[in-house]
Amino acid sequence: MLNYPSWVPNEIAVGYIEHGIQALLSWQLDVLNNRSLQAPQYGNFIFSAPTSSGKTVVAELIAVNTVRQLRCKAVFVFPYISVAKEKFLTLQKIWRRVDLRVSAFMGSQTSPFQAWDASICTIEKANSLLNRMIDEKTIFDIGVLVIDEFHMLFDGNRGPLVEHIVGKVLYISRFLNHRIQIIGLSATLPNLDELADWLNAEKYETQFRPIQLHEMIMCDSQLRDVNTLQCIRTISSEFTVPNDIEHSIIHLCTESVVKGESVLVFCSSKAETEKLALAISHHFGDYFKSSNNQNLISSLNIQSLEAVKQAFHHEVQFVDDILQKTIPYGIAFHHAGLTVEERESIENAFHEQLLRIVCATSTLSSGINLPAHRVIIKAQMCGPVALNGLTYMQMIGRAGRLGQTEKGINSTDCS
Repeated sequence: MLNYPSWVPNEIAVGYIEHGIQALLSWQLDVLNNRSLQAPQYGNFIFSAPTSSGKTVVAELIAVNTVRQLRCKAVFVFPYISVAKEKFLTLQKIWRRVDLRVSAFMGSQTSPFQAWDASICTIEKANSLLNRMIDEKTIFDIGVLVIDEFHMLFDGNRGPLVEHIVGKVLYISRFLNHRIQIIGLSATLPNLDELADWLNAEKYETQFRPIQLHEMIMCDSQLRDVNTLQCIRTISSEFTVPNDIEHSIIHLCTESVVKGESVLVFCSSKAETEKLALAISHHFGDYFKSSNNQNLISSLNIQSLEAVKQAFHHEVQFVDDILQKTIPYGIAFHHAGLTVEERESIENAFHEQLLRIVCATSTLSSGINLPAHRVIIKAQMCGPVALNGLTYMQMIGRAGRLGQTEKGINSTDCS
């Protein structure tokens, strides 16, 4: 089927094609044609590739092959419920084509052990599931473990739990004579060699990114290339705003919205997301009142935004006061302080490009699949919430997603 490997069932290939993956990339084929990942070795594998490069598809195809060949079960581990839920719905549709059952273990969702061939779990649920299976001596039915965002191993809070999961599986493979294939994937994976040694796994690393990403630093109203620090351009006074960081961000947001593009602005705190969303909406409101920027006004679908606002009132009993002020201008904020209903409504409206600007905390960088044309990081460079390399890579991974944008732009302010 097109350029899918011959061992991939046609039904599975068709499922991915219908989800927009018409053909595999060359690096994906390099991995999938690695014989050590198939019978009889079913070797462990760990790989690092940029966001939107197709890592998850590779892991899923390896897993479905192992499950079908060994007649075993697969456990998929995702760090966030929102990502796990999205993957559950996708994988369920594709794997049912070859009569494989996919169940979810996240939040309050569980399934009888006999009722699934693949389980989609959060980290905590995966640990509980494996513990239960060890107690019930059904752990030997597991044949493959897939861990997404493997860099969570280095997370101060949840990293030890990921290590426990991997450690248990390694023990079972090495000392109980039951091979469980481990597949780890991440966009930002340090110490790849050491991790490969620990897992006794083959490793693979690629920097290929199907969507070009432009990374810039913003200092003193100047956009500079992140590598050379050469000034690319100076933020102009076109929109008559003062020359400071917040207003430079407002300028960049306005610039993108006028072009019909979407923007994610990452902030260091929940309060900062609300403050910035409100500030941007105030400036948009000034443009609307004075009609100074017809390009901005015409680029926003006012009727649709009013429908979004009404939908919020219908779905959410008490809409946040600030959201009521920002949504009419296509702007929202997103953090853990909002209700689940509010967050989902914001995510859906942003996906549909009704909301054009979302100011969010760092959890959004890997918590959900929410791509944008431009990502702006309003980050602290020192202190307890200073931006680190792993978080930075996750954030810029939201810019320019395959099949959704033609390019990605990342701007980081150095305040």
